[in-house]
Amino acid sequence: MIASPLSAGQIEILASHLTISETYFWREPQVFQALEEKVLPELIRTRRNGERRLRIWSAGCATGEEPYSIAIALRRVLPAREGWQVSILATDVNPRILGRAQAGVHSPWSFRNAPAWLKRDYFFPTAGGKFELRPEIRDMVSFAYLNLAEDVYPSVLNSTSAMDIIFCRNVLMYFLPKSARQVIQGFYHCLVEGGWLMVGACELSHQTFDRFRPIQVPGAIIYRKQGGGAWRPAALPPAEPALPEALPAPAWESVAPTPPPAPALAGPPVSAPAAWDQAPPLPGPLVEAESEPAGQDASDASALAIRALANQGRLSEALALCEQAVAADKLDSTLHYLRAAILQELNLAGEAIASLRRALYLEPNLLIAHFALGNLMLRQGDAQAARRCFNNVLGLLSACPQEEVLPEAEGLTVGRFREILQATIQAGGLA
Repeated sequence: MIASPLSAGQIEILASHLTISETYFWREPQVFQALEEKVLPELIRTRRNGERRLRIWSAGCATGEEPYSIAIALRRVLPAREGWQVSILATDVNPRILGRAQAGVHSPWSFRNAPAWLKRDYFFPTAGGKFELRPEIRDMVSFAYLNLAEDVYPSVLNSTSAMDIIFCRNVLMYFLPKSARQVIQGFYHCLVEGGWLMVGACELSHQTFDRFRPIQVPGAIIYRKQGGGAWRPAALPPAEPALPEALPAPAWESVAPTPPPAPALAGPPVSAPAAWDQAPPLPGPLVEAESEPAGQDASDASALAIRALANQGRLSEALALCEQAVAADKLDSTLHYLRAAILQELNLAGEAIASLRRALYLEPNLLIAHFALGNLMLRQGDAQAARRCFNNVLGLLSACPQEEVLPEAEGLTVGRFREILQATIQAGGLA
């Protein structure tokens, strides 16, 4: 809405005044019904015999009621999470709000539309008439600063790649149409094929979300990522036995007819769609050559292929390729950093930390590795180690010009990276 660039502090002030950062649990219950009765059970069923991974992003999470509602829904559908790698990322542009969200303490007003069982089963009362979330639910969510209008996503830098579900409800209404479409394009590329996008009821639009397939659910419409081009309603697949821990699923159908699509968003071509409930197979490796280039060119080609696989959600393949690249060049700090980023997305924090330390041993000034290690330490609850890592980053940034583009930071300038770091420090209560 404003043409001139704003500092992180100015954006935070505007966000606190122009957006409504107060929300409530189980907002739009029909969306959570769809999440519990269709979306999560289907994801769990398709992943049971493969990579048991679930990645969910709540973008514009405000005071945390939405991501915590998602965590509760997931706990109800998948009560035994052993053997599953589950990640719920919650981001917002206001670091002060993030600090409140991480505490997991809410007033009765946050439960004004929630079912009675939610507060009874997942919270306990505290002094002052408030309610504190049970630790096992609170610990399922990771909070981080992210500006949807300025930051890059998908990115290994902010763990926004390979998402299965993205919630971004009642956020896009604050954007001009052009900016909103850029955000949606980013979401499209963040989602794996067949991934789901949940937006607010007031934000539904066939034209704005023309690259997604609208799915009619009881009382709501949700969107699914599938191949581009024209598509048509498909017959429902044969009924399958319900998961033991899942609620019974109602009938679901695609919205039809569909109005003519708006001009497609810029981005790489996508494959033709499959039936609505079947994600088409992912393409093969993106980098193939008759002979591998030598030296740094080989490392650069490997890093490109690894990033491409990770962004598609092919994390096991990305990790395997990264392991091969590291074995071929054990002294490449960038490869160790990429390995750590993939391990983090697989929720293997201990191995990710070890890989980041190897990267920093090889390249002590690898700023992005210091930042990633600080974030991991923050999520591990080690505030002292996180502060030390972030101070290392600030020290390295002080010697760089504001407009310099940082290596391995996906186009971020020194100035923008400093703003992200300062917001992260504030959101983590380290200031």
